[in-house]
Amino acid sequence: MDPEDLEPMAWRVESSFLYQAARSGFIVAGVLILAVGAVDMVAGRARLQEYRAIIRDSPPPEPHPTALFPKASEAQEQHAVAEAKLSYYQLLFLVGQLLAAGGVVLLAIGAFQLRLRTLRMAPSSGTFH
Repeated sequence: MDPEDLEPMAWRVESSFLYQAARSGFIVAGVLILAVGAVDMVAGRARLQEYRAIIRDSPPPEPHPTALFPKASEAQEQHAVAEAKLSYYQLLFLVGQLLAAGGVVLLAIGAFQLRLRTLRMAPSSGTFH
């Protein structure tokens, strides 16, 4: 046996967990996608509350007159715009959730691969301690 085999592996930058994680494409992509998803969720939630309050406080839209091409009042237009923006921010929040979930999945895959790689690189000994 070599004396080098008996000594614990010396610490090197290449053997650090952060270095290995930064070199894993799954982990890097997972962190980035998770961050984008989290930002989308925060922005969407803030705007959702704002536009729900606008719609709740606005008067209900008037019934449509019998004219073929009725002119919309300013209140009706503001209500329609607020509903459209509310729908947009609901979609933004949903996409943020999906991106965050995808980021977590990518992180899990990367962590699993990193764990397998470190187990393969670990020196194996024939005895248990």
